[in-house]
Amino acid sequence: MSYNHSKSIFLGDIPIGKSFFFRIENSLLVSNKDDIIEIVSFNDNLENDLKSYCIFKGEIFLDKKKNKELYSYYIKKKSNDNFPKFESDINRLESNPPLNIGLAPRNSLPEEGSPNYGFDLNYKEDLWNNNISKLYEESKKTQWNTSADIEWNNIPNYDKDMEFAIAQIMTYLTENEFSALYVPSKFIAKVSPYFYEIPVFLSSLINDEARHIEAFIKRANINGMGVQYSSIITQNSLYTLYAENNYIKSSFLLHVMGEGTFVDLLGFLEKYTKDEPTQKLFRLVRIDETRHVRYGTNHIKEILKHNPNKVNILKEAVYKRKEYLDELNGESTLLIESMAFLAGGGTSYNQYKNGMELVSELKNQMHENRVQRLVEIGIDEDLAVDISKKHTPNFM
Repeated sequence: MSYNHSKSIFLGDIPIGKSFFFRIENSLLVSNKDDIIEIVSFNDNLENDLKSYCIFKGEIFLDKKKNKELYSYYIKKKSNDNFPKFESDINRLESNPPLNIGLAPRNSLPEEGSPNYGFDLNYKEDLWNNNISKLYEESKKTQWNTSADIEWNNIPNYDKDMEFAIAQIMTYLTENEFSALYVPSKFIAKVSPYFYEIPVFLSSLINDEARHIEAFIKRANINGMGVQYSSIITQNSLYTLYAENNYIKSSFLLHVMGEGTFVDLLGFLEKYTKDEPTQKLFRLVRIDETRHVRYGTNHIKEILKHNPNKVNILKEAVYKRKEYLDELNGESTLLIESMAFLAGGGTSYNQYKNGMELVSELKNQMHENRVQRLVEIGIDEDLAVDISKKHTPNFM
């Protein structure tokens, strides 16, 4: 009798033992129920060992055949499939992927009995946006090096008051970048590897923030001034971002509202900074942050496209944050003063007055740009105006 075997394994003169049974074990492991495996060997005395193996494993030994100097042994798989097939189009994302995928990538086949890691972020419509791969490619192409790409030695010494203003600004920026580093890191381990592009991109985002932190601290230290004061207003504002445990709300508050406003701040600082190395620092950071904002806006836009009613949880997140921060009533006065000195070009009365006017114009521009982003993601303009007005005066 001939057998239509699905797989043939040539084992030559390998004797019965660990190496011998490894090949058979793995062939059966990835075979389907009722598949027939042919084992080809020079040895003619394997029948009893293979019968015992099959009894132990729950398979069926079918036959032994001689073919010149070779011997073929046939085993039929009767045990259950170890790797159940998940029917999925390789080019299509499922809304609800299998729960037992573990830490394996999309379209891999998890072995039966693999643990359910309990990934909380396991639903396509809460996670996905179609530009994620493009953004990740951009992040790789635009990487810059804090040590090599900024000419730190060309930064001039400013007078003490201006140096303090710059150091105070750098302190504030560093605090915000720590927030932008820690917040996404909370969610990476909650995303199913089925949507692996998301944690991979978030990891690149975190790498960006780490580089920004290093650069801002280095700029604060470059002329010996060092990092300065951290206000309770800034700390509490950033705490509301850190404490948010809902990924959709967090993405909206951080990337759309916060980092979107932060991009405007970086553009302002770049415009009024007097030395080219610091200007370049702000410019490079702004390029990175713009990418983060694009991620957030596309993410939330996709969510609202699939479920417009989720605008209510976004509104709730902003209103709840405002209610908490209203008790503090204000903004970081040290930061605003430092920005005014920088923009005005000095600390005299007229320079300060002019700088404060420029800061006021910046706040208006931040509001207009927030409204534009909110409308872009699918929020009604009147609601967008209201949400924007309720954003923290602490910018991020």
